[in-house]
Amino acid sequence: MNFFIIAILSAILQIFAPWWVIAIVPFVILFWRPAGSPGTFWTGFGGIAVPWLLYGYYQHFISDGALSDRVAKIFMLPNGILLLLVTGLIGGLVGGFSGLAGYWVRQLFRRHPAPLSGPGA
Repeated sequence: MNFFIIAILSAILQIFAPWWVIAIVPFVILFWRPAGSPGTFWTGFGGIAVPWLLYGYYQHFISDGALSDRVAKIFMLPNGILLLLVTGLIGGLVGGFSGLAGYWVRQLFRRHPAPLSGPGA
């Protein structure tokens, strides 16, 4: 469920907000609704990478690859599809580490039992 919340919310907010909103959305969602520790990275990663890949492919498709191929040449990449994969990877890493950070910050504020006191503790 967190995956869909992150994907939809980040896609909507990127219309109005700057690109770096992709770091805030997974942080807040996975702080608010935590998953298991290994799952938080992959939830944030997929929640950002999948919409970026879908939108990038859509732009590639409607321009017959002209736009993405030209931008790929600027970065010395062989074609636009590789550019889309690199973009999805970078966005996914930002989202994954942001979600993991949200989970870890939540763990900092979680109440832990009091330490044992007395002899032998």
